[in-house]
Amino acid sequence: MKENNPDDLGVGQIPYWGVHINEPSGKPLDEMKKCRVLLTFYHPDDHKLLREQGIQSLRQSKIMRMTVEAKDRGVLLTQEDLSLLLCCTVRTIRNDIRELRAMEVDVPTRGQMKDIGKGVSHKAKIVEEYLKGYEYSEIRRRTHHSDESIDRYIRDFSRVVYLTSKDEDLLKIRQVTRLSERLILEYQRLYETFSRKSSPRLKELISRSSLDLKKMSQRVVE
Repeated sequence: MKENNPDDLGVGQIPYWGVHINEPSGKPLDEMKKCRVLLTFYHPDDHKLLREQGIQSLRQSKIMRMTVEAKDRGVLLTQEDLSLLLCCTVRTIRNDIRELRAMEVDVPTRGQMKDIGKGVSHKAKIVEEYLKGYEYSEIRRRTHHSDESIDRYIRDFSRVVYLTSKDEDLLKIRQVTRLSERLILEYQRLYETFSRKSSPRLKELISRSSLDLKKMSQRVVE
């Protein structure tokens, strides 16, 4: 795994040492391989989320964000890691994770990885809620995300849907959208599911995004 250079720190990011994703359970912590990872401790959406939904929603948003970031970089955070990072008890972290998983949100901590399987990311879960017909106010309450975040995930989903409908391959979709392969595949599964249900919101998104995506796809060098 490539080490993170301090000069690579973005706004709101912090460095953290966590256990490598391939380390088996049962080994003493001191003997486990650890890697340095950059985590987004603060995001511009956080202030509005705190103001509108409170500290618990903000904490749960940070839990989702940092565990997924760490996993994508080859590190699994523990509940103890999250407790230190967020300055709260392990019991609080455990309760937050229990609530998130009750909403079928993927929280890939080290202790739960074996139970996750092909869990749905929080981004795909938010898009799914929108496609089911929930309004932004309800999605905010259920997923602890701001309107700006919800908008961003729905726009990304629309781009994947448009390119998929044009039979673009995965590489092309990654180039245009700059999304991870895993998230693209999750969005494509949602597209297939809600296409079969003739979702009005899906039809609306396809219609609304077609012009924008035509322009974007033309920018990609063949």
